[in-house]
Amino acid sequence: MKTLLLLTRSYPFDDGEEFLASELRHASGFDRVAVCPCGLNRSSVPTRELPEGVRCVRLSKQPLGKSCYLRFLFRPYVQAELWRLLLAGRFRPDRIHEMLFFLKKAEETAGGLKKAVFPAPGEHIVIYSYWLYDTAAAGALLADSLRARGTAVRLISRAHGFDIHASRAKTGYLPMRRFLFKRMDRIYPCSDDGTSVLKREAGQNCAGKIRRAYLGTEDCGRGMPGRNPFHLVTCSYLLPVKRLDRLVEALMQADFPVMWTHIGSGPLERELRRMAAKLPPQVTAEFTGAVKNRDVLNYYRTHPVSAFVNVSASEGLPVSVMEAFSFGIPAVATDVGGTHEIVADGRNGFLIPRDFSAGQLLAVFRRLRNMKAEDYGALCAGARMTWNGKFNAADNYGRFYKEISTWN
Repeated sequence: MKTLLLLTRSYPFDDGEEFLASELRHASGFDRVAVCPCGLNRSSVPTRELPEGVRCVRLSKQPLGKSCYLRFLFRPYVQAELWRLLLAGRFRPDRIHEMLFFLKKAEETAGGLKKAVFPAPGEHIVIYSYWLYDTAAAGALLADSLRARGTAVRLISRAHGFDIHASRAKTGYLPMRRFLFKRMDRIYPCSDDGTSVLKREAGQNCAGKIRRAYLGTEDCGRGMPGRNPFHLVTCSYLLPVKRLDRLVEALMQADFPVMWTHIGSGPLERELRRMAAKLPPQVTAEFTGAVKNRDVLNYYRTHPVSAFVNVSASEGLPVSVMEAFSFGIPAVATDVGGTHEIVADGRNGFLIPRDFSAGQLLAVFRRLRNMKAEDYGALCAGARMTWNGKFNAADNYGRFYKEISTWN
């Protein structure tokens, strides 16, 4: 019997990890599939239905006191991590605290998993962490426990953005990377850019474990791309990294009619609404608030959209662009992370520099609005073609599950 144990942050509870719904519809090759949300709190509630045959296992975790920090310091892999930080000149109190807190969360999660997972004789288990972070470390601790009892285990993890780039962390440090690289059987970054970063970090001994595996989105048919009216759409959780204020600055200078719709909510929504209220009369702004993923897709299917816009300061490989492309909607996006792997400048949209000016962004919008109909049609066709060739969920997840369910 083969079992897949998927470790998430909260899915199918609360918000976030929206794209797992699509992936799990294509999960195959396993006799049993269980999802374990590892970061729930007392107020967490189920918000998504799991596909037929997939069950949710809610963990019962025992909180560890801060006295566990001292115990961690005597573990060989923790001492090795401290020594590496010291030799690299990166030893700082805030990083040590981050590492110990990381281990505390991993230990608490692993304790809950050990109480929930009871393999049958001869059962093979694939532990799959959706993030290369504390859930992956918890998976490694669970794998050690199961192997000690004679269970065959394979340990894998995806990696996306924050769990690849240490520069995005508050302390400039991602804890226990050597530990994770050594324990993992496979690591699947979602972009070529992330794959290169992780291979360099992992070193020669572990680089062979790292293989790029694109995410994907479903085929919901073609949308209604068009430029009458000229309609820009953004879709994201409203955080500083998304830099929607920079988009508003560009639209402040627009001397032609523009509709802008933002799909999603977040901590900066009130501030962005305040800024948008000052836009010139030829620019209209709409904020939809929080919207379920299926409603986002329905919006693209039923509303004419001229372009999808992503001006983030950093990205892994944006699934939001994949979704827009599947409807034939071209994109304007910053050239960060793996974005250039999906947006090909002049073929399915336009790339702008990470540190673009308001004038540069507005010039791209003007170009998009004024280009010949056949050229705009070619962008739309290129968007749909890129999605179908590289980011089709049925293809990408089919390959992924065939690989991880094949026991070597």
